[in-house]
Parts: sequence; structure tokens; C-alpha cells
Amino acid sequence: MDFESIDVLYKSRLTILKILKDRGYNIKPYEKFGPFEIEKMASGDKEKALNMEVTRELSAESTMPTVCKVEYALPKVKNRLTGFLRKLLIHDETGEDLIDAKKTEIVVITMETIGDTFHIAALNQWAKKNIRISFFDARALIINPLEHVYVPKHEIVPEEKHAELLKTYNMTKKSNLPIIRFHEDPIARILGLVPGSIVEITRPSPSAGVYKMYRVCTP
Repeated sequence: MDFESIDVLYKSRLTILKILKDRGYNIKPYEKFGPFEIEKMASGDKEKALNMEVTRELSAESTMPTVCKVEYALPKVKNRLTGFLRKLLIHDETGEDLIDAKKTEIVVITMETIGDTFHIAALNQWAKKNIRISFFDARALIINPLEHVYVPKHEIVPEEKHAELLKTYNMTKKSNLPIIRFHEDPIARILGLVPGSIVEITRPSPSAGVYKMYRVCTP
């Protein structure tokens, strides 16, 4: 693998680990590495050596996953996406699911532009079995988008607080809120939003100091 690709994998791995840490996952088992380690892992079985699995502790009321599997799809996966997902999600012999959709979310890192093929695949998995899967172009994760100066603070509103939030703003349903597109919006992917999720966005305000707005994730 060439130096540029190794550099992209190294920097994007730092970013995805920071994103997972911000989500509350324990990333300690994967923190110590450098470009040399990435090159060594990438030179072997690329779709296994680079993979990670992290966990987090949540309250009993939370409906969010407690496990995140990070899968690397090298080389490019777009033209073999159906087979890749089947191998990742379904046992070939029994046809049974390989993951618990309620407890597990999946992040797939590739080296290609994330377009409609990936958006549709992610939405289909959610619609069929409520499987949370997000695709990322490693090149787009060299710098954490959430840390960009023009990106305001985004926080997921826990599901158990949705009804209270709607009541506060005198709304009868989530669809009254502005939308953020599932998977198509890179921030939605970074936060792990799924249809029905609500995100709180805090922006600076010349008059009030800060103001908050809310968006609902839609297909």
C-alpha cells in the first residue's frame, strides 16, 4: 500500500476513535498505534487486521447500542456491496443474523466516495431489520468534521426526552421539526442518527449568546 493511503488510514483512524470516544465508547484497547502499525496491519488481511470492536455503558432506559463494530472495506467495496453486507450480517450456512441489531451498530470505513449506493444500502438495512450501519470515506475523516470552526455543537436528544421536548415547543409530532437526512448528511452519520432521532444544535447568537434548535432525522 502506498504512503498516501497509509497516511489517510492513520489520520482517519485517529478521527473515528475520537468520534467513538465522544459517543461514550471505551477506545483504550485501540489507542496506541502509529503509521508503522497501520502499514503493518494493512499489508496483511486488510478486512480483519484493521477492524475494531468497542463497547460503552448506558443507562437502563437507553435504547442506543452498546457495541460498535468498525469494519474496514479494502479494497473498494461499492461494486461488491451486497456480498460484503451479507458476509458481515448473515451466517452463510444457517441464514441467521450475526449481530444483535438492538445492541450493535456498525461503522464501515472504505477508500471511496460515499454516494447513493451506500446511502440506499444503509437505509435498507435500517428499514428491514433496524440495523444501524454507516459508511465513511476514510479521506473525509482526515479531519473531524465536528471540530470544524463552522460546524456548531450537535448533541443527540435521548429518546425518553422526545415527548417532553415536543411539549415544551408546543408540537404534536416530530415531523414539525426541521429535518436532517439519515446517512446522507455526514453529521448524521458521525452522530449515529437513525430515522426518528432528534439532534440538538447549539449556535452562537449576537443577541442571546447562544440559541438552540432541533432537527429530526428522516429517511
